[in-house]
Parts: sequence; structure tokens; C-alpha cells
Amino acid sequence: MQPAIESLQTLSDLFNQVDGNYRIFDIGCRLKKLSTTEFLAFENSQKPYPMPWLRHAWVGILLWQNERQEAAPTIWFLKFPLDEQGFLIQAARDEFLNQLLETIGTNMLDQQESAAIGDKLQHSNLAFTPDQERMAAFNACARRVLKQPASAYYSAVRDYILSAKPTDEWQQLGVQGFADLVQRLEDDDSLVTAVSKALATLPNPVLVNLAIQCENVILPYQLSQALLQRGQQTDDAGERIACLRGVSQGPNSKERQAWLLQLLSDSEATDVELLAVVVSKCQADLAEDGVLSAFLEACAPDQGVFNALVGELMYQQDLRRAILNLLRSPQRSDRLAQAFGELLQAQTNA
Repeated sequence: MQPAIESLQTLSDLFNQVDGNYRIFDIGCRLKKLSTTEFLAFENSQKPYPMPWLRHAWVGILLWQNERQEAAPTIWFLKFPLDEQGFLIQAARDEFLNQLLETIGTNMLDQQESAAIGDKLQHSNLAFTPDQERMAAFNACARRVLKQPASAYYSAVRDYILSAKPTDEWQQLGVQGFADLVQRLEDDDSLVTAVSKALATLPNPVLVNLAIQCENVILPYQLSQALLQRGQQTDDAGERIACLRGVSQGPNSKERQAWLLQLLSDSEATDVELLAVVVSKCQADLAEDGVLSAFLEACAPDQGVFNALVGELMYQQDLRRAILNLLRSPQRSDRLAQAFGELLQAQTNA
């Protein structure tokens, strides 16, 4: 028996009525599973979104049927606007939910109806298309969830990295293959060991593609340490940034934070791409006062950079409190105090 449409107040209500399974992922700064409890609390405005980015919650939703796992799943990518405290602006969600119920009701897993909502989503201002790297990560993760084999690109990437002498024939390797390999690391200790050994000699394009996918998983210590060492030893700024992304969830937090402090103290730390990666990937490290202070000081010379990046951090409540505490400290620099004053003025005038 289908539930009354008027009884469905949230997307969580709707998903719970589906005759099948669903899983929700944050897909903003990186791919990360969201528990149903977290998403429900967010929808009910009981808690702010845990991982905001650009004043939105970027969500990937995977729905599939129990009895027809081989059928194509239903996939949505939605970005929900947030208020200044990181809570859901419910009117945007309500409008989308009403459109959805009017279009297909609760028959989301029906293939014909799924196509209908796909067309509807194209005209919704909540819909978005992830970039190539994030889409590959989502597809690789979905295949694991659905117990499906890896993509056709996986074997070529695996064979290339595991070969004793990597060659320059990397042009044929697909981004999807790198995502598949990283999502399967936890199943194969020998693969972890082999990839760790290969990291030191991988060509730049291969290393970058691999490292970017590594940001979506918690790497084994061995692999995370090998990736960090490659980042420390390279003279290539792109490689360094990719390695920092790759180890951002690694268990070697002390080594990573020491490296971060070194990067932020160098003149090159004013590079906007590096600072943006710290904001989007290294939130756990920014919770450490020393790293946060070094980061704020590195941003302060450029008011535009400071406003954009520190303003973004202010949407994360824990970091907002930490930033305000640092600014009250008598040890903070006059330059930092001035930069923050101008940020507050800009937000007031916005």
C-alpha cells in the first residue's frame, strides 16, 4: 500500500517508502558516505550540514531494488542551499520534493518513471553534474555497493601500476580505472603494498590521477606515507597538491600536519590552489590551532583570497569557533586582525 503523498514531508520520508535500498553520499569536497541519521537530522534542521562547500550541501543519492540488483540503479545529484549557519533552506527542498511527487510519486525505482525524473531533474536548480574525477569515484563506489564488477578501465590501470617498470604508455588509462582501483584497495593487501612501492616512480599524470582518487578513502598507513613522501620530494606544484589531496584522510596525521606547516610557511603558500585545497580537503587538520593559525596568516596578505577561503570556513561551526578564538588571542598578528575585520565588513555589506 502506497503512503499518502501529503504524509511525505522530507526526502528521507520518501526514501523510506521505497521498495528497495538507498544510500546517500556527500560529494562536495570529496566522496563520503552520509548516514541516514545524519541526512535526516539535516533535513529536519536539527543539525547543520556536516561538510558544506560553497554554501551548499552537495549530495549523491543511489537507489536500487532488492530483487533486481542487475537493473540500472537510480542516481541523483542534488545541491541544497544552506543558510549562514549551515542549515538547510527548506523551501528549496520542499519545492523539489513537490515536483518529484507530482512527476512520479513514489515509483522511483521503476525504469520508465526513473527516466521521467531524470528529465525533470535537468530543469531543477538543485541538480548538478559532478566533475569527471568525482563522477568516477561515485561510479566506482556504487559498483562496490551493488556488488558489481569494476569497469572495463580497471585492469589496464592495475596492470600499469603493478608493472615493475611503469612506461610512458599512460595515455590509454581512464580516470574511471583509477577510481575503481582506489575503491578496491581495502580488499587487497598485496595491491596496497605494490601501489606503495610504485608511487616513487610513477609518471606525473598517473600519480596525479591516482592521488586525486585517494582523497575519497581512508588509506592504509603504508600507502598514505608513501604518497606523502612523494609529495614532499617533488618539485612539481601540481604533484604536490595532488599528493596533499590524496593523504588528506590518511592515518598519518602528525606527518601530514608537519608537512602542511612547512608548506604554509613557504612563500609558495600564497598559491591560491594550494590554499583552496587546504580549505576543501584538510578540515580535520585545520582543527589544530597551529595549522589553522598558519593557514590564516598565509591567506591574510591577499584580502580577496582571505574573504573567499576564510569566509568558506566560517560556514563550518567548529572551525568558525576556532577562528574566532584565534582572533581574540593576543598572539595573533595585526595583519590577520585587519584581514578579518575587512572580511566582516564585506559580509555586512553583502
